[in-house]
Amino acid sequence: MQMRKLPQGDEQISVIGLGLGIAKPGVDDVSGLVAGALERGINYFDLCCAYEGSYALLEAPFAEVPRSSFFTQLHLGATYKNGDYAFSRKLEKIRDTFMRELEITGIGYTDFGMLHCIDEEKDLDYVLTKGIYQLAQDLKTQGIIRHLGFSTHNPAIARKLLELGGFDLFMFSLNAAFDFQQDGELALGETSEREELYRLAEAKKVAISVMKPFAGGQLLKAQSSPIGVALSVVQCLKYVLDRPAVVTAIAGAAKVEELDDYLKLFTASEEELDYGAVMAHATQAPNLKRCVYCNHCAPCPKKLNVGLINKYYDLALMGDNLAREHYLNLEHHASECNDCGHCVKRCPFKCDQIARMHEIAAYFGR
Repeated sequence: MQMRKLPQGDEQISVIGLGLGIAKPGVDDVSGLVAGALERGINYFDLCCAYEGSYALLEAPFAEVPRSSFFTQLHLGATYKNGDYAFSRKLEKIRDTFMRELEITGIGYTDFGMLHCIDEEKDLDYVLTKGIYQLAQDLKTQGIIRHLGFSTHNPAIARKLLELGGFDLFMFSLNAAFDFQQDGELALGETSEREELYRLAEAKKVAISVMKPFAGGQLLKAQSSPIGVALSVVQCLKYVLDRPAVVTAIAGAAKVEELDDYLKLFTASEEELDYGAVMAHATQAPNLKRCVYCNHCAPCPKKLNVGLINKYYDLALMGDNLAREHYLNLEHHASECNDCGHCVKRCPFKCDQIARMHEIAAYFGR
């Protein structure tokens, strides 16, 4: 296992981390998965679980090793309803859930306390002014949180929080598809803004823990890849780890065998790791006819965040158990579309967003 030092701390973090948003208690051996990760040198864990029952299964494997030998991200805002992942901005519910998870897992404190999933301006304003940010600071003062962090899919929000200061790490969706750019015009996920964000984070010595390194699995198959070519697991990981400020790529797993696939990163040849050779054949054709979350259609007259709506929908279809709640937390939803056609006219990829909005509204039932 390779390690990277936290820029503002002494922690040596494994470049591959484990996310527990896939493993399901009763179906998958959650305890065995975490134990297997620890045995393989993985020491970084994102504890935003898809199922509340996962937390009790973490105590045993974590108790087998010194607390100082592993690091955790615990999220202020990830809550649960009927055992399944939910989402809340209610201060008391956030505090109670956070403290209960610390107790159930037996970890005592979390290395990184994350302001959870701040993707819109209204989220940012609420978190900063309604007590959640203050709660995180208070827990840090008490030593329950060692480092402040946040998670977001939105580079503009990330930049604002970096400028605010006080954070040592943030979790961000990063992969070769989201960063792809062709001919300087058809940018996936506002490429230049994302690249500037990575450099800003590096300059401010704020680390990035990466979510979605495989684009929800889409990058691993040519037929589903947003860039028309498939990258291997190790090429996806290598791409992510080559970006500025990144300390770890957090990959989801439900089986120990998946961890072994990730560790091939360290034994692969230079040819096997060469994502550039594959991406030389990538294409982002104007007739793609699908949303790539670039938000070139903005602003929507109905204030819909078209890119995020589409991203959450695609992730939900790919089996991301957290995506539904993230969609429902948006200020405006697909059902509010009035079929004006503004987005269709502006889309460089010829995506029929009107049909797409009706499809998404039906899927989420809101």
